[in-house]
Amino acid sequence: MGFRGMSPKQMERMMRKMGIEQKELEGVKEVLIRFADKEWVISSPQVSMIKQANAETFQVAGLKKERALSEGNTTGTSITAEKSAPKKKIEIPIEDAALVAGQTGVDIETARHMLIETEGDLAAAILKLRH
Repeated sequence: MGFRGMSPKQMERMMRKMGIEQKELEGVKEVLIRFADKEWVISSPQVSMIKQANAETFQVAGLKKERALSEGNTTGTSITAEKSAPKKKIEIPIEDAALVAGQTGVDIETARHMLIETEGDLAAAILKLRH
């Protein structure tokens, strides 16, 4: 049961009816996330943009390098301190997030975060969001 038996076109139509649009962004070279004391540079990223209502959510996958900002510098020139702590990344299909969002009344991003927290368990995510 669910969305797994649907064709991509059927899924796209259903998501459009729910007011959700997903688009892969082409040509992205890198993504920079800047903190107060460091920054992450995601190289060779795969970036998806999900539009729902008046919000845009971005999903980024790629190779992360962390670098410390040099004192007083917030423009991006910094000393590179690469970290190599591999993290287990859970891929959450948009169909699963849409199902959880539809069953609980939350937005797609909240549903996706709950699915990550429950390691992709649809039933557990729905139950947690309903309570």
